[in-house]
Amino acid sequence: MKNSDNQLIRILSIALVLGSLLLIFSAEMSHLKSKKEITTDETIYIQDGGTISVQDNTELTEETEEIVSIDIDVPQAEQDIENNNWANTTVENIDYTKPLDFEHITLLVANMNANERERILADQNLFKQVIESEANNRAALMSAASNQLNQHTNVKFMMERNADNMLLEFYLNLLIKRKLPEEFPSNEQIIAYYESNKETQFTFPLRVRVWQIFLPKPKDASENEILELQQKAEEIISKIKKGTNDFSNLAVSQSQHEQSKSRGGYMGVMEVDGLLPEIKEHILKSKVGEVSDPIETDSGLHIIKRGTILAEEVIMFEQVEDQIRQILIKQTGMQLKNAIFDQAREDYPQQISESIIEDWWQKLKNEINP
Repeated sequence: MKNSDNQLIRILSIALVLGSLLLIFSAEMSHLKSKKEITTDETIYIQDGGTISVQDNTELTEETEEIVSIDIDVPQAEQDIENNNWANTTVENIDYTKPLDFEHITLLVANMNANERERILADQNLFKQVIESEANNRAALMSAASNQLNQHTNVKFMMERNADNMLLEFYLNLLIKRKLPEEFPSNEQIIAYYESNKETQFTFPLRVRVWQIFLPKPKDASENEILELQQKAEEIISKIKKGTNDFSNLAVSQSQHEQSKSRGGYMGVMEVDGLLPEIKEHILKSKVGEVSDPIETDSGLHIIKRGTILAEEVIMFEQVEDQIRQILIKQTGMQLKNAIFDQAREDYPQQISESIIEDWWQKLKNEINP
């Protein structure tokens, strides 16, 4: 019986550790992705009195996300800080023997974002689903704790790390929300961003829908090899023009352009000025649906079918106003977050030199791969 219990603990330990690692990895990847999306060359200056000015250019992203993802009662939070009313995040302070109760549900609902909270409280069936989910979680946690899994070294570390990350996220959001002026960004700042980036971000040049069948040249191709390639291209074009086979089917079976062949040769909407000169020349003089003769470039032979040409277009300010607002909030939030980290490292120095990092790296390498 004891061996069976030990085996159960080991299995649960491995499962929970792997689950925690996957959760943190997912969160880290999401953070890196978010960071990649909003990294720009733009500089946003926070001046005296909370005034924020924007300079330089940045690239518009369609996806937006609020920096402050949870509702924060700033005055209450500041009072809690002063009164030292922060929850203890240590594992030992968590009571795993306590069944689900109204106090837990109250805190759960209070920490939801406003939209989610409103949706759940407006639908009793949805509220019931939340309760059942929490009940399942609590029962499983009580079972894990009864097997003392929460005392396992690795599990305790991962639990404490998750608690630390939650505290950090709340702290950063709190400071960012406190620092950002209520009216940021102003209408003037949004308009200024639009005007300064109008040509690079909000103006679409002449574009065209393009299909192609691509036959690459062999490396250091001989004249005979190029001649054989041209004959193959002519055979493909003949089949299309005679109607014995259509362009899409031949693109799937004959084209060597991996990205487009699975889509029947469709390359998408492309800027005319960005096309190779030989292909651009054909596009501008051909008609919709017309299939080209083999067009030779340095990389190979292209059989081009032209689609609709889309005229130049300027996106109106009203269409992107909300996107620009979220971009400025996100960018400024990231700069504030970096400033918070810089100040924290100054106030609470972490003495980690290059030599220490190298030493830790070598030790871990030797431990993992002795």
